[in-house]
Amino acid sequence: MPHIRRTPAAALAGIVGLAVLAVLAPAGPARAQEDQDYSPEHAAAAFDHLPQIRCRTGLGCPISGEAFDALSGALAGDRDAQYKLARLLQRGDGIRRDERAAIGWYGKAAEQGHVAAALELNHVRHQGADIPADEAKIAAALGPAVDKGDTEAMRALADLRIYGRGGPRDTEQGLGLLRRATAAGSAAAAQDLGNLYVQGAPGIPENPAEGFRWLGESARLGNVAAMLSLGSMYFHHPSEAVRDPAEGYRWLMRAALADDPAAQEMLSGVLLDGAMVGAKTVIAPDPVAADMWLRLAARSQFHDNASLRLRVEKEMTSAQLEEAKKRAAEWHPSTVTDVIAMTIALPAVPVANRSWPQALREPALTRFKEGGDHPEPWQRLPDFTQNDDVVTAINAIAAYCEGKHQARCISTCRQQIDYVAPPVKIGGLSPEEMARYFREHPDASSVRVMRKEAATPEQAMRSWELCANGVAGSP
Repeated sequence: MPHIRRTPAAALAGIVGLAVLAVLAPAGPARAQEDQDYSPEHAAAAFDHLPQIRCRTGLGCPISGEAFDALSGALAGDRDAQYKLARLLQRGDGIRRDERAAIGWYGKAAEQGHVAAALELNHVRHQGADIPADEAKIAAALGPAVDKGDTEAMRALADLRIYGRGGPRDTEQGLGLLRRATAAGSAAAAQDLGNLYVQGAPGIPENPAEGFRWLGESARLGNVAAMLSLGSMYFHHPSEAVRDPAEGYRWLMRAALADDPAAQEMLSGVLLDGAMVGAKTVIAPDPVAADMWLRLAARSQFHDNASLRLRVEKEMTSAQLEEAKKRAAEWHPSTVTDVIAMTIALPAVPVANRSWPQALREPALTRFKEGGDHPEPWQRLPDFTQNDDVVTAINAIAAYCEGKHQARCISTCRQQIDYVAPPVKIGGLSPEEMARYFREHPDASSVRVMRKEAATPEQAMRSWELCANGVAGSP
């Protein structure tokens, strides 16, 4: 009987191990698989070029196991897998980021009635993306979900109807779907309605009052993002008739109390400068509160605002900084239910702590703020409801400018006094009275003589601003 030489077990295990490694080790071409095109048109070819064994075992695959499974399911026609693959491609999560391919797979999923995919397609379309999907098929596929009362499907179909995508434009049907979804409790649908009326859309003229009403409804349904939007728009809407800093403060405060970092950052900026309506301060500057909210916002890496921190903290004392830190450390968020039920009172406005008018520009604003708690007469902020106080303040600025030999500032201030000082006669002088007055007062200002009414607080503030901006001018 011939002698059979047996291979030692250790050696055999090593041979098997080498064989496994040979199968699993990345081959040269596999390293380039990350550059493959995974769009619906080319994904099958890209999938075929993947090292199947390595990808199924999770070792040495150029895409993640999650992406491999999603790709496999997407190619098999699974709409959930198509949506998942789109999300991974959009984020570059476990697979090379490819926005175009992501939109393609969103389209495939939406054509099969995937509601979240249809909503995402609407979103990227409004950002200017090309949508290669069959939107008529998407609209038809959303129908069953709408009939079952799916509010997100109603939102997706409403957008298609309002903008005439996938079928004729039907603004009323679109608005009706959003109202139906809101009635069913969808805060997102109410926000959609609000944005449509605020911004305008085909067949929907801009109507800020209606838009704010729907955004308020969205907020009351628990949508913190709607609270933030309302707060921001009440402060920054292009129409002065719409702006309402007091209402904006209330909505920003609600969102901030619910721990929204964007609202906390915005509220910090509001409290830094305060806010005015006409010549009246409705929100007093409060650097300690501003710093507290900024510290809370900075817990989010996206709202750790260094430039705002510099503005807030550069004039704060150590005691004020410590107080802001203490307040931030002791703060706790409120529930959305609680903030909706809250009555948000405006902070008190002490006489000595009013807002500087927005038209007071740098570097003049800095010169006035340098007075701090003990301002020079020219640095004092007057009470714009008292014309005599404004005249005194303008005269003080003029005297300061005379000491600095700033001729333009002096001239401007002297001119503005004529617009603030009481008119010679309330209701105006008759032509005969005016002629007589000029004969008796040859140096009288024609502006003051011809005025009929006392300056309003807003007019007085404007005159003070024109004078005050001159303190930083050249001689």
